[in-house]
This record gives sequence, structure tokens and C-alpha cells, in this order.
Amino acid sequence: MNPTISENRKKQSKSSFRMDHFRKVSGKLLINLVIYVLLMELVFVFLYPLIYLIFNSLKYDFELIDASKVWVLTKVNTENYSKVFQNMDYFHALFNTLTVVLVSTVGHVLSCGLAGYGFARFSFRGKGIMFGIAMLSLIIPPQVLIMPLYIQYSKLNWMGTFLPILIPCFFGFGLKGGLHIFLFRQFFKTLPKSYEEAAKIEGCSMPRIFFSIMLPIAKTTILVVSILSVVWHWNDAFEPDTYLSNYNRMLVQRISGVAQYGVKVTTALGNEINLDAMAACVLAMLPLMVIYFVFQKQFMQGVENSGLANF
Repeated sequence: MNPTISENRKKQSKSSFRMDHFRKVSGKLLINLVIYVLLMELVFVFLYPLIYLIFNSLKYDFELIDASKVWVLTKVNTENYSKVFQNMDYFHALFNTLTVVLVSTVGHVLSCGLAGYGFARFSFRGKGIMFGIAMLSLIIPPQVLIMPLYIQYSKLNWMGTFLPILIPCFFGFGLKGGLHIFLFRQFFKTLPKSYEEAAKIEGCSMPRIFFSIMLPIAKTTILVVSILSVVWHWNDAFEPDTYLSNYNRMLVQRISGVAQYGVKVTTALGNEINLDAMAACVLAMLPLMVIYFVFQKQFMQGVENSGLANF
């Protein structure tokens, strides 16, 4: 064979290999570019209201009126936050909120953990119907049941206290109790039954097996349920507005509602903004944001291990 022909073929094969490699690399870069653009747009949709809220809560009245300073902050205004602290007793409301949230979360972990363990490890008559009823509670909105619950709690003299919010959580009900039961059930179904068999051989009773062996194993599910319960109770303003009429029982969620009586300013874009309400909303969500950023890694791991991502 002519050496020049073989050299030409080698050059052609190298050039074709380079072209294929270039196409693959450029194709991957193009796909990654499209994905990042879509993710940036999605992040912008979620972050824009938050940025707008925080940014405008730190402005003065004259900056809101000036059209040239829509996204310009020349001077930080902290008077709005000081008004919220003084007029609405922020720390007292924060203490009440933490009390309700933490006690409700403990109730959800204990009651929903027991219910999920029972559905996962025991066989009894009517098991499927009872689990279906628990899942049905996720579909029915709480507004539908508010009237009979209000009458029931009024007869028990619980109105104006935290009991209508706390007590249902210790019976597997409360906010999204059915979802918490589902999460614990999905986790306990993945565990081998040899754990209970070995514990029974050692003479452990069923309560001890659950609290000493099974519940500590479910750390990731406990973390997910705890974070979800904290978030839902923190963001819920429907039950506090319904059951709590006493100012001393005010929660952080209701601060933004009280702040609506502040001074309203019409911006250069024609939007009506209440600076006090914006500052109150920032203070209401600030502790929750801190909790999320602290436990972000553990939360994502728990979601993957608990089956919530496939729910």
C-alpha cells in the first residue's frame, strides 16, 4: 500500500475523531447551558418575592416614591423593625410560637411514629381501612372540619389556649399527621424483622423495642418529620386565628396581620406597600430560615432515605 494513502487515512481518522469529540463536548455544554438557564429562571421565580420583601423593608418612604431607586438602597432603614419589636411584642410572640411548634413536633414524632410502626409491622383486621382513613386526612382541608372542631373545643373550654393546636398532634392528627404516619410506615417496612425477634429473645417488651431500638434507628425520618412539622406549624395562621383570640397568646404568624394597620406608601410603580408589614413578615420567617440553613444537609438526606421524594 502506498504510504501516502495510509498517512491520509490516518489524518482523516484523526480529524473525524476530533470532530466527533468536539460534537460530544459541544452537545454536553449546550445541554448544561440550557439546564443552568432553566434552573436560574426557576430560582429567580422563587427568590424574587423574598428579595423584594427584604429589600423594600429596609427602605425609607422617599426611596419608594422615587422611580430611579426601585432596586437602589441608599440608606438602610431600621425604624420599621424597631416598630415591630416595640408595638407587637416580638419576643413574646416568638416564645409562644416556639412553644407551640416544639411541643407539636414532639407529639407528631411520638404518635405518628407509633402509628407508622403499627401499620408497618403488625397485621390486624381493618388495617387497610384505617391506613386509608389516615391518608384521607391529607386530602380533606382543615377548613372543612373547623366548625365541628370549634364546637368541640368550646365545650371543653379550650378556646383561647394552645390545647386545640397541641393535643391533636399527640393523637396522630394535627397538621399533615397522615403524611408523617406514611413516612414512618415506609421507613419501618424496610427494616428486617430480625431486630424485633432478637430483642424478644433478650426479654424486651414491645414498648421497649419501639422506644429503645426502632425509634433511634429512624433518625433520618424523625428529622424529616420534625422539620416538616416545624415548617407547617410555623407557617400556619388559620388555626391560631381561629382558636387564639387573646393577645398574650399571639404567635409570630399573626404579627404580619397586626402590622397591616401601619402606614401604607404608594411606590413609583403604583404598588401600595406597608413597610411595617414587610418588616414583620421578614421577622416572622427569619427563625425558620435559620433552622433550614442549619439542617439543610440532614433534611435532604432524610428526604432521600424516607421515601418522601417518591411520594
